[in-house]
Amino acid sequence: MTFLFSAPLDPTPATYQGEFDDPPVFHYRVKLPGKGPNAMAHSEWSGPVIVGEYIYLGSAGAKALFALSRRDGHKVKRYPADGTVEGEALVTDEHVYFGDTGGTTYCYQLDGTFVWRFDSSGPVLAAPTLTADGSRVLVTTVDDLVMALDAATGTLAWQYRSKRDLTREAELTLYDAPPAVIAGDLVLLGFSSGTLTALDLATGEEQWKRAIGEGRYPDIVAAPVVIGTDAYVSGYFKPLVAVDLPSQNVRWRVDVGAASAVLPIMQGDRHVLIQPGSDGKLRAIVALTGAELWTWDSGTSGSLTEPVETPAGLLVASTEGVIQLVDPDDGTLVWRWDEDYELEGISARPAVNGRQLVFVSNAGYLYSMLSP
Repeated sequence: MTFLFSAPLDPTPATYQGEFDDPPVFHYRVKLPGKGPNAMAHSEWSGPVIVGEYIYLGSAGAKALFALSRRDGHKVKRYPADGTVEGEALVTDEHVYFGDTGGTTYCYQLDGTFVWRFDSSGPVLAAPTLTADGSRVLVTTVDDLVMALDAATGTLAWQYRSKRDLTREAELTLYDAPPAVIAGDLVLLGFSSGTLTALDLATGEEQWKRAIGEGRYPDIVAAPVVIGTDAYVSGYFKPLVAVDLPSQNVRWRVDVGAASAVLPIMQGDRHVLIQPGSDGKLRAIVALTGAELWTWDSGTSGSLTEPVETPAGLLVASTEGVIQLVDPDDGTLVWRWDEDYELEGISARPAVNGRQLVFVSNAGYLYSMLSP
């Protein structure tokens, strides 16, 4: 499995130790820092990252990344930016890396000391990816650009831009981009053309590419997920495919799409993919064959967030709905929570650490809940 960010191994504070093994109860709700929603189609894309005592989070109404207290959500530290920070942060033992909507990537020490910045074009909405040796940070932008930056200095090592699909010039592409995913000595990238591209990790040279996405919105905005020699890739509209990396052949396909990555879980001795559909349905699919085990309908047509596996069930939210727990064995609803007039949907992946759940609503609030 390929992880999209690395975090320090700070112990979970005593208040939140334990397992998220029961439906949670309300803890607090606080307004996100900044001016708040100022558009009819407002969304909060920055997913919370929990590390030690802090929640690292950006806001569509503030030109900064913030470290917020897990206890009550109050602002503890501020990492300034030139534009709003609407992507997830990458937090390591000593540094935090993030991008803004102006296309600038930043590195700060955790204490708030500025280290470097790198300016590029195109908003950064995905978490940066750190190489296994910690030497480089990979950054993607919504205009189909990926950059490899020196983690210590911010110096550009290489960059790659995907060619635009000229047949889509009259159409809008989706305002999103997946993070870079490292698979051995390859970097796997999804682009607005619906193409999965593999680059050499060291040089950025193109190794191969494969057309995946189909339909009106073929964009690949969900991060590929790697298990063994297979990559599982979704177009926004359709399909979900299993790609054999050595041969680049598609082993199987399912005609469903997603805006968020599949979640691989183990059921017995087999890998199962939990696919958060762009049609509002959650599906369990056998990774080996593509066979569907069950489907759960959220009751909305909004895209589902990347699921989070917990002892209490699969935690998932909808851009048009609520946050819910689903039984991974049969797809039945375990728990549901909403606040209709203030929630306005959830676009960013929720986060769980110990027995605490935190998530951000499109209305501009950070919520915390605790499993009793």
